[in-house]
Amino acid sequence: MSNQEFSDLFDTMLNSYANQAQFGEQASKTEIALDEYEKSVFLTHAQDMVVKSFFDRKKNATGDGFDDNTERQIDFSSLIKTADAQRAEDQSNTFDDRGIIYTMPMDILFILNEKLVCTTGNFNRNYVIVPLNYKEYDREMSKPYSQPLKRQAWRLFQNKTCGFDLQSELIPRWNLTEKETISAYKIRYVRRPTPIILVDLPNGMEIDGCSDEMECELNPILHPEIIQRAVELAYASRGRVSRDADNQ
Repeated sequence: MSNQEFSDLFDTMLNSYANQAQFGEQASKTEIALDEYEKSVFLTHAQDMVVKSFFDRKKNATGDGFDDNTERQIDFSSLIKTADAQRAEDQSNTFDDRGIIYTMPMDILFILNEKLVCTTGNFNRNYVIVPLNYKEYDREMSKPYSQPLKRQAWRLFQNKTCGFDLQSELIPRWNLTEKETISAYKIRYVRRPTPIILVDLPNGMEIDGCSDEMECELNPILHPEIIQRAVELAYASRGRVSRDADNQ
């Protein structure tokens, strides 16, 4: 679907939500007029919601996650990337004495697989990364054997002290780095899709750091659902604005 088709269908569906003005009511309270920038904001937000709902079984009606549906894996295959996380220069923000801080890719949305590659001489060994939440970490540390199992390393997320760069703290087994050299932290992940920008944005306006016209890169079968959600967001936003204006 082209950007012009996105815009036209958005207007058509949005107008179907609008109610005719009642006697004595201002027409401006019932009509919804959005420019191309505002449409782009709602479409991009809706696109993110659709992607998250298809990858999280708790957010969709079928209860299927990404790994439960082969068709879904094909639809979103263009969003799957593989990359090496970069070891952070500043290692002072670790919580665990064994921890190693890595900076994650900026466009990461969901992690599918991850592994730690360690080298001894000419031999490589892969360690499975086990994600922990913070309560699980405390529970593991309260055990007598307070370290990952063999061939495993723990991972917790955190942010930089300044900025919003997502970082992870990897916690290997005791003395692992003395016996082996960590050569790579590899992740396969789902990246965030590029924003939907209907026209080139003027006056330095941006959406997710982009200002040039960009079409939706997802499978066309998902386009109607994106527009439907965008229209619902726009209509809900209009309702909030109207209530705020009435309360003033």
